[in-house]
Amino acid sequence: MRPVRLGVVGCGVIGTFHLRAAEKNEDVELVAVADINEDAAKAAASEFGVAVACSSADDLIADDNIDAVVLALVTSVRSPVAIRALEQGMHVLLEKPPAMNSSELRQMMARQNSRVVACCSSRFSFLETVTKAREIVESGRLGAIRVVRCRGLSAAAPVPPGSTPPAWRVSRRLNGGGFMVNWGIYDLDYLMHATAWTLRPRTVMAQTWPIASVLAAGRIHPESDAENHVISLIRCDSGAVIVHERGEAVSMPGEQSWQICGEKGSLRSSINPLPGEPALVLDEIDVDRGMVSKVIVDEPKDLDVHQAVFNDFIASIRNGRSPATDMSRALTLQGILDSIYESANTGNPVEIQE
Repeated sequence: MRPVRLGVVGCGVIGTFHLRAAEKNEDVELVAVADINEDAAKAAASEFGVAVACSSADDLIADDNIDAVVLALVTSVRSPVAIRALEQGMHVLLEKPPAMNSSELRQMMARQNSRVVACCSSRFSFLETVTKAREIVESGRLGAIRVVRCRGLSAAAPVPPGSTPPAWRVSRRLNGGGFMVNWGIYDLDYLMHATAWTLRPRTVMAQTWPIASVLAAGRIHPESDAENHVISLIRCDSGAVIVHERGEAVSMPGEQSWQICGEKGSLRSSINPLPGEPALVLDEIDVDRGMVSKVIVDEPKDLDVHQAVFNDFIASIRNGRSPATDMSRALTLQGILDSIYESANTGNPVEIQE
């Protein structure tokens, strides 16, 4: 089987991660790169030995020598490019969040046919902690899931001199939102994989807050208009509840933790456990002894999450299988995102649209 002939659209920071991953994957032939900044495209082509450097996504997608594309683009411009690539018969790897809204994803799905479309929100689903958690959930050791908690907070830190974050990072117009779509989407994907995609989110109640004005300088772009802190309660069809909170540059101590609570036991961990802390712990009720804790994963194996999601995309193309987060799963995640923002805007509970 010949290598997958690949094009990468977007040669910024995240695009470079994909180019490095492609360089390390022997089943890939890098054919072309594209960036609206022609100098950036030429520099990337030179660094990674790519023959073709384009100044537009359209030029790259028109190349019949390309089987698949990675779209490392700002969310607001990504979906039309993905649709054109699918119409050209290409496989597509989407950066996160999947789209600006569920409607855009449905438009992609209508043009997907047999092509592989994967979303990079699954990066952390390849961690050993997720694999072990999923095995325990599927074994029934926790019993019926009642509560899934996820809390990821980063305290405000000193601002490096001359720091100006990019405009898209906390922008509804450019990125569809702020820290929820930048990092909260990873949490949702992570916990859905950890619970074996058995949860069916149905109703959302959420609140978002912009960064405190006293902390804004140097931490967000002056034109930013989205949240740096979000909290949501998501009720699932089974009666299970997901409680999720994400924030950066907040006025409270940092915390990185999640917990899957069932009727018979629970799991606790973190996407990024602190040094010296176990990565995954199982807490079970013993009728005689009460709560008994067992370390399932002490020190997680090193994993390049960027390489992992890229390799999964390529393997899915070559083996004719679904990627970790395919279009159906991405639509579930996007539905949650849409409902979180609608609830935060209206102050009312919102039912997730299927």
